[in-house]
Amino acid sequence: MERIFRPGAIGALMDEYERVALELKNLLSTISQEEFIKIFDPYTRDEDCRSIQSIMKHVVNAGYRYADQICDFLKKPIVNHSYHVYNVVHAIDELENFIFFTAEAVKDNLKMTDEEISATKKETYWGIYNIEMMFEHAIVHILRHRRQIEKFMASQK
Repeated sequence: MERIFRPGAIGALMDEYERVALELKNLLSTISQEEFIKIFDPYTRDEDCRSIQSIMKHVVNAGYRYADQICDFLKKPIVNHSYHVYNVVHAIDELENFIFFTAEAVKDNLKMTDEEISATKKETYWGIYNIEMMFEHAIVHILRHRRQIEKFMASQK
């Protein structure tokens, strides 16, 4: 498959967001339903980190929240997202959905200048961010949870 490179700083960030999502999708495609719902960490205080399913519910919820924040930075309407993460197929579908939603939200803003990016800075749920910082946060969020799932899977061997 030929790789397409979007133009501009926001385009580069969207490309990388898609890339990390694809890595997570590829990992998820190797996981059975039994592994998906298995409680790997019954002792954690963080309900989002007990199973691959709970991690993916968290990743999907956060992905839509990041997308909504990006829409807010760009002064675009925020959409009410309805989703379910009952199984691996749902998790992959919703991962693809929030990435697609984000790509659509930024498609006309890929070549924002540094000044335009800086001008998006505002208070968010996570602190003071601009659109670039939000993308970076979203990318690393997927990376961290992909690694966590990899550790869960390695612990079974």
